[in-house]
Amino acid sequence: MKARRILPLLALVLLMPRGGARAVEPAALYAELCAGCHGEGTTRLSGSPYPALFGNPQVAAAGPIYVALKALQRTGNMYPLCALASDEEIATLANYLAAANGSQSPPLSPAGAAALRPAVGDCPVPH
Repeated sequence: MKARRILPLLALVLLMPRGGARAVEPAALYAELCAGCHGEGTTRLSGSPYPALFGNPQVAAAGPIYVALKALQRTGNMYPLCALASDEEIATLANYLAAANGSQSPPLSPAGAAALRPAVGDCPVPH
């Protein structure tokens, strides 16, 4: 069972570009960093323990800070993206998902994402 959870993460790490920055286009970032576990639409992937992030009332109610915290911190079975994504990328994803879900919360800046990032050494690095 653990292998089924680890394989998508391993694939994500292996497919990440090396030595250069990713484009910070929201839909492309979502496709690269989130869709493998959360899916592309409003329905969770078959057999996935991860919720769909579109049509998600929790994201709509809590806004981009909630999304950024979930992305950066190890909570539940969510693998933290703190070792994989920049502050700009986290803010872009958080704002994209909050807006897509109708959140009325103010946008999160890259500096705001940086403030939510775990301390150095507290972020698991994928192996």
